Amino acid sequence: MADVSNILFDFGNIIIDIDIPGAIERIGSLKRNDVSEQDYDSHIRDLVRKYEVDAISTDLFINGILKLSDVKVQARDVIDAWNSMLVGIPAYRLTMLQQLRGKFGLFMLSNTNYMHIEWVHAHLKRDHDIHDFETRYFDEVYYSHLIKARKPDHGSFRLVAREAMITPSKTLFIDDNEENIAAADLLGFQTLLSPPEKDVAEDLKLMGLF
Repeated sequence: MADVSNILFDFGNIIIDIDIPGAIERIGSLKRNDVSEQDYDSHIRDLVRKYEVDAISTDLFINGILKLSDVKVQARDVIDAWNSMLVGIPAYRLTMLQQLRGKFGLFMLSNTNYMHIEWVHAHLKRDHDIHDFETRYFDEVYYSHLIKARKPDHGSFRLVAREAMITPSKTLFIDDNEENIAAADLLGFQTLLSPPEKDVAEDLKLMGLF
C-alpha cells in the first residue's frame, strides 16, 4: 500500500455497529397483509434512497411507510423500527479515532439520514458524554442527506475530494460494501473492504496505521 495521508471512513459497520437484517425484519413486520413482499421491499428501498439524499422529509419518509402499513401501526412504531438498525459505537473505536487523528487527515462519508444522526448524537451524549462527535474526531464529515449525494455515486466521492482538498491516491477509503469500494477504486482511492464480521480497528492495527 502506498503512503497514506488521509483516511476516509464509512460510518455503519465501520465506526458504529448496526443491525441491518434485524431492522429489515422489524420494518417488514409493519406491512399490511394485502401488500406483496416484492412491492413493499421496492417501496421501502425507494423511500430510503430518497431520504438519504434529502429528496423527502422525515415526515414524508415516515408517512411513506405508514401508507403500506397495518392500520394499527403508528408513526412511533416506524421510528422505532427504523432506528433499531443502530446498535452503538464502542468506546474503543472512539479511542482508535483519537489516536489516528494526530497522524492522518480523518474524514467520513456516510449514506445516512436525519433520524439516524439524531439517534447517534443522543447515544454519544448519553453513553459517552460526547457532544462534539464530528469535530472532535474528524476534519470533516460528509453525511449523504446533507451533501445530497450518496455512495456509490461517483459524485459523492468527487465532492469529498474537492471540498476536503484531498488526493485520492493518498487517501485510504474504508467501507463494508463492495460496491462502494469498487467505485472508490475506479476514482483512484486506496481502499480497504472491512465487512461486518471483521473489525476496522484490528484491520488498521495489522496495517501498522496506529
